[in-house]
Parts: sequence; C-alpha cells; structure tokens
Amino acid sequence: MSTHQKINKAKDNLLMISMFSIVMLFAGLTSAYIVSKGALDTKWDVIKLSNMFYFSTICIISSSVFAQLALNSSKNDNYVQISRYLLVTIFLAFLFFMFQTLGWRSLVLDDKFLSGNNVSSSYIYVLTITHFLHVIGGVLALIWIYVKSLSRTYDKLNFQGLKLGVRFWHFLGFIWLYLFLFLIIFN
Repeated sequence: MSTHQKINKAKDNLLMISMFSIVMLFAGLTSAYIVSKGALDTKWDVIKLSNMFYFSTICIISSSVFAQLALNSSKNDNYVQISRYLLVTIFLAFLFFMFQTLGWRSLVLDDKFLSGNNVSSSYIYVLTITHFLHVIGGVLALIWIYVKSLSRTYDKLNFQGLKLGVRFWHFLGFIWLYLFLFLIIFN
C-alpha cells in the first residue's frame, strides 16, 4: 500500500470515528428525551412541528442528491458539473438554515422557548440547534470543496476530499431525518 493510500485510509477512518461520536451524542440526547418524557408524562407538552421543519427536510434531502451528483461527475471528469452540483448543494444547505430558523421562530410565536418550564420545547431546540451546529461544519467543508473544484482539483483519479465531504453531508442528512422522524413520532 502506497503512502497516499495509507493517508486516504487514515482520513476515511477519522471521518468514521467522527461520525460515530456524533451518532453517540444524538443517541444520548434522544434517550434523555424519552426518559424525560416518561418522567413528566402528564406534564409533557406535545408540540406540533412547524411546516418550516418539513421544508428544511426537503432541502437537506435534495442537497444530498446534488452532492452525490457532484461526486458522480468527478468520476466522469466533468469539472463543470462538479462545481455546479456543489453550488446547488450549498444553496440548498442555506435554504435548510433559513427554514430551520423560521421553524424556531414559529416555536417562539407559539410561546415555546429554549428555556423556561417547558421541557418538551427545550429538547426540540437542543436537538435541532446541536444538529444545526454540525451542519455549519458540513457547509464550511462543502464551501472549501467547491472552491477547490473551481481549480479542477477533483477527477476520476483524485476525488478523496470530495468523497469525504459528500459522505459527511449524507451523514448529516441522515441524522436530520432521524431527528425529524424522532420528533414526529415521540413528541
């Protein structure tokens, strides 16, 4: 195995360890949610998620599709399409941010706040804001990958950075789907 292959393998492993850590974080948070709901059964405030959270879900799923198209384009040496698909991915990520913010705004308008005596709404904020912070990291990685794509860095022989960025982006989309379905089912 060459040095380059060893470095790529190490990067793959580091990404997997990072994603596992994030999974454990959200597993702990959602477990705490279930325990708290059980302890406060009659006092638990059932909160209907705003349509804005549904729209943000559509955005992150769509962005994942375009990220995958960018990766596929690199395997065909289609430099123009790589950049275009990454740009659409980033645009949809910013729409995700906007809809998440509007979702929090709708919670505030319904008198559901991060702090106070409403444990249910506090958990919604903690789960969604924690995910939001991870998405910021994912978007920064996508922006970096996009800038590198403009100089035709990625092709069928060299797409490791793009692959890792897209893999992490898919992972963030999966985490959001998990949280979204969790909040719909268990709330």
